[in-house]
Amino acid sequence: MMRKTNQGFTLFESLLALLLTSMLLLTFSFVMNTTNKINKGANEQDFFKWQQAMDVLTYESLKLKFVSQSGNVTKLYNEGTNKEYLLYLKNGVLKLTGDESGYQPLLDNVSFFNAFYDEKEFTLKIRAKFHEKEYYKELVLPIRRGE
Repeated sequence: MMRKTNQGFTLFESLLALLLTSMLLLTFSFVMNTTNKINKGANEQDFFKWQQAMDVLTYESLKLKFVSQSGNVTKLYNEGTNKEYLLYLKNGVLKLTGDESGYQPLLDNVSFFNAFYDEKEFTLKIRAKFHEKEYYKELVLPIRRGE
């Protein structure tokens, strides 16, 4: 007489497999949700840094005026203090330098920077890329005419 062999899963085995699968999916969902929150926070922080850098250039007490542009270096002037400033990218840092030694770092980890002054619209058009995101801003700056 031949014995009958069961080749299926028992109810307990099926429930255990379902429980383990659901726990694995919940863990994966939690990890993805946390990652998305971290990325969103980083993007908001990068945008805030960009806005801060642009605010420095339009800060009321600086009253910057456009002087000239040579390559990727933009020369600006503050009539109140009679000082010239240079805006440029060096070693991944967007810098604003004055007459004295030292500089003010506006942004770090910058992989691309371009500034173009449009004399018809009196705007300094700035493009930058940092943390793999591109940013663009147009700043209204008057031209400094003759000395």
